Amino acid sequence: MEKDIMYYLERYQGEAVVVRDWNGNVYWGEIEWIDRRRGGIFLRNRFNRRRFFIPFFLLASIILLRNRRRIF
Repeated sequence: MEKDIMYYLERYQGEAVVVRDWNGNVYWGEIEWIDRRRGGIFLRNRFNRRRFFIPFFLLASIILLRNRRRIF
């Protein structure tokens, strides 16, 4: 299951997204890369260029900002 999600998200690498985790935290940024080894994605904040890692088990939803479409 987790492997399928990684391949699906590769299509949106470099896109601006909004990510919501299971704890209710919301992150804005671009998908910088997908880390298969650790099982998560790295987002780059568009404002201060800070990177942060979100593990797949915490993801609740990902929404593309380009057309407001939910992809996960």
